[in-house]
Amino acid sequence: MAVLRVIDPGMFTTVQDLGRPSHCAIGVPPSGAADTTALIAGNRLLGNADDTAALECTLTGPSVGFDRDAWVCLTGATCPQARIVRDNRERPLPWCEPVRVARNETVQIGAMSDGARAYLSNSGGLAVPRVLGSRSTCASAHLGGHEGRALRRGDEISLGEPAGEPRMVPDGLHAWLRAQVERSSIRVVPSLDAGRFPLAATGQFAAASFTVREQSSRIGLRLSGPVIALPEDATLSESEPTVTGGIQIAGDGLPIILGSDRPATGGYPMMACVIGADLGVVAMLRPRDNVRFEWVTIHNARRLTSEQRQRLDSLLPVSRNSAGQ
Repeated sequence: MAVLRVIDPGMFTTVQDLGRPSHCAIGVPPSGAADTTALIAGNRLLGNADDTAALECTLTGPSVGFDRDAWVCLTGATCPQARIVRDNRERPLPWCEPVRVARNETVQIGAMSDGARAYLSNSGGLAVPRVLGSRSTCASAHLGGHEGRALRRGDEISLGEPAGEPRMVPDGLHAWLRAQVERSSIRVVPSLDAGRFPLAATGQFAAASFTVREQSSRIGLRLSGPVIALPEDATLSESEPTVTGGIQIAGDGLPIILGSDRPATGGYPMMACVIGADLGVVAMLRPRDNVRFEWVTIHNARRLTSEQRQRLDSLLPVSRNSAGQ
């Protein structure tokens, strides 16, 4: 079987698809792409099914080679140094466009300029074994992906067989994708624990500006900034289920935005939850980025998330060939 070869793994590169969300009851995080819209867009442009596994790259992307001709597509954060290299010749790898890569050419992603995560999809995807129904990596649990970990130099990953054909980039797609992650504030709804906080804390939370700390990962983004007033009982008597995008207030009064590899349960009270339409914004946050929050109603959260998916479907409809992969 043809393989993708890892020449340089980048900072933190893992195999991700749309995750395994139905196993939290047994303590397994959902994992999956932090920015599902970026992953789906890359897959649809290549004629893949939405859930086809790709590489999720963090801050600095990898260099990889293919031992067969392949189509690739780079989505998510902009990577101005991304290029395709062979011998002494190189050509740019454009953002969010299907590009054909010849056998033994090298794809070099490099540093990201305006986001934390990029996705390199390939025609046919990555054929790592499914674990609990998903090919996604949860590195904190050593589960799924390629040997349950981030990629290393010399790794070889089997390539899937293409089932569809690449398509032209529709007008308006690039601008719409950029707009999805360029918000000045992250919209949130109250969580089940919101009523336990002092009334002034909810206004304080929305009025404050926070900064993403270096101690952040796919498990969660830790924020620094004004201390949020905690409930009188600052910890829960029993652990509660968590959710991706849930915002816990830790014992020091600072927020943690839970990520795709979050623990299935937690003991910190959860003040708010990021709406589905803004999870891609969270995925692109880098250390030292500033973060603000904006309260919205649950009704508006559902509407905004539904409208986002409808717009993606109108720009990039699911192809007949890829729908049943």
